[in-house]
Amino acid sequence: MENSLSLTRAFAIEAHSRAIDSCNELEDLRKVAKTLLKAWQLQAMFSEMYGAQALGIKKP
Repeated sequence: MENSLSLTRAFAIEAHSRAIDSCNELEDLRKVAKTLLKAWQLQAMFSEMYGAQALGIKKP
C-alpha cells in the first residue's frame, strides 16, 4: 500500500491547512473545524455505502 497522496488530495490538504492557519479568531477556527468534520463524515458515509455495495452487503 502506497502512502503517497494524489496531487488532488495533497492540494486539498494544503488548502485546508492554509484556511486553518489563517484563522485568527476562535469562532473562525470553529467554523473551519465544523466544515472539515462534516466533510469527513460525508466521506465516511459514502465509503461505507459503496463498500457495502461492492461486497454485496445490504445496509439496514
